[in-house]
Amino acid sequence: MYTRRTLKGQPRLALSVSHSTGSASAGGGNATVRPRLVLTMGDPAGVGPEIALKVLADASTTRDCDLAIAADPAALEQWARRLSVPLPASVVDVGVSAGTVDAGRPTADGARAALASIEVAARLCMSGEVDAMVTAPVSKAAIAATGVAFPGHTEFLADLTGAADFVMTFVQGERRVALATTHLPLSEVSAALTTDLVAGKLDVLAGGLRSWLGVRSPRIAVTGLNPHAGEDGRFGDEEERVIAPAIARAREAGIDASGPYSADSIFVGHGDRDSGGPGSLYDAILAMYHDQGTVAAKLWGFGRSVNLTLGLPVVRTSVDHGTAFGIAGRGEADSGSMIAAVRLATAIARRLAESA
Repeated sequence: MYTRRTLKGQPRLALSVSHSTGSASAGGGNATVRPRLVLTMGDPAGVGPEIALKVLADASTTRDCDLAIAADPAALEQWARRLSVPLPASVVDVGVSAGTVDAGRPTADGARAALASIEVAARLCMSGEVDAMVTAPVSKAAIAATGVAFPGHTEFLADLTGAADFVMTFVQGERRVALATTHLPLSEVSAALTTDLVAGKLDVLAGGLRSWLGVRSPRIAVTGLNPHAGEDGRFGDEEERVIAPAIARAREAGIDASGPYSADSIFVGHGDRDSGGPGSLYDAILAMYHDQGTVAAKLWGFGRSVNLTLGLPVVRTSVDHGTAFGIAGRGEADSGSMIAAVRLATAIARRLAESA
């Protein structure tokens, strides 16, 4: 019922010419190129397998790309039976068993299989077997409980691929917010912020906006860390001591960055050129810490944003939500964010193929 494949000798999903009339509006790119994408299954006890199976069965999504999924085939088959959905023909066996899957109850075996799914998908991208990977949600706590240091997909993939720098970025149409720091306790953010760090994030963000998202001359707004962007040092000095020098360095390097701006106002109107809001003037916003940026991204449309990792040598997009163990197995999971992630990855892969 499934195609059992291993990395060695795996048949290539050839980059081909598509006769589809589908739009590439999710990110532009050459609509005649048919990219090869691999999904990960996520934690097998969460909603990851469900949304992946829904996407793989969605003709409107698969008409513009070739899709495979890296998974434990037995776990995927359990989910297909539970949800009464077709089992996809193209399953890459990750070689790690998830054991018996009980929806909503993560296990160590499931966590190991989820991690193997990510690694196999990344290695397929690195070897050129596929053009992009799209990740389903995992449980950081469940993976950590197996003894693996796993702060998140972004950091794990950066380490695996040897990326010198990376930027977690959330994309929804022309709304784009990137994070200077990612999975850190709030008490550690100030110490983690350095001029080198912020300037490096601006460099990666500007490059990704140009090469992956097709923004020719990106304008980037940078938030402050403190209320009112520090208000001239009254509420903190990180803006004057760290962030402003980083912006100046970026501008010297030819990057159109400005700020630091108060985070409670710069997001207003972002992505809507006609809104007149302060954020409407910019192609992306660099936030200083996780929730400062992701709260805005999820308010724009939870379940519709895409988590994009800029700076990696492989194209990786992801959903904007977690494992949702509470609804796993009910058939209620919304695949909208996964569909958006597939479409954005397809558009980026097309653009890169066109520019190669």
